[in-house]
Amino acid sequence: MKKSIKGAVAATAAAALLISAGGTLAYWNATADLGGGSITSGQLALEPGTAQWTLNGAPVADVSTVRVVPGDELRFAGTYTIVAEGDNLKAAVEVVDATPSGDLLDAVDIVPNYRLGGSPIAADSTITEADNGAQLQADLAVDFPFGESADNSSQLKELNLSDISVTLTQVDATP
Repeated sequence: MKKSIKGAVAATAAAALLISAGGTLAYWNATADLGGGSITSGQLALEPGTAQWTLNGAPVADVSTVRVVPGDELRFAGTYTIVAEGDNLKAAVEVVDATPSGDLLDAVDIVPNYRLGGSPIAADSTITEADNGAQLQADLAVDFPFGESADNSSQLKELNLSDISVTLTQVDATP
């Protein structure tokens, strides 16, 4: 046999030995399932219910047509169904952009109030999964007080209320 053929046969034999030697385990092992399953993420939402603007207690069909004068109180009252699903879910209730824009802003007082199932919500309380399906009542009072801040310079001013919203914001549930 030629030297080149002998070399090729020897190389093939050596490769076969290396491959077969690397395919065996020299130690024991075992595997066990974790016993887990699928998990799902929760949900945090507000489903709008009834809502009404009033001016001094009288219903207002379109708040953008209201022309306030000193002594008036414009009020929003709305209800929302809370959707709070999730282990360890906690959320704070707040009015976003509670300081609306406009040059009438300095002459009015804006006060938000919240009730959960008819009971007032304290400033530091949170919504949890136990509140899922409960009714959140949001009340926003825009008071244009008679007297101190209502002088002639407050005439023909504007207050933009279009960007105000009620928000649930998740907070850290870890102790």
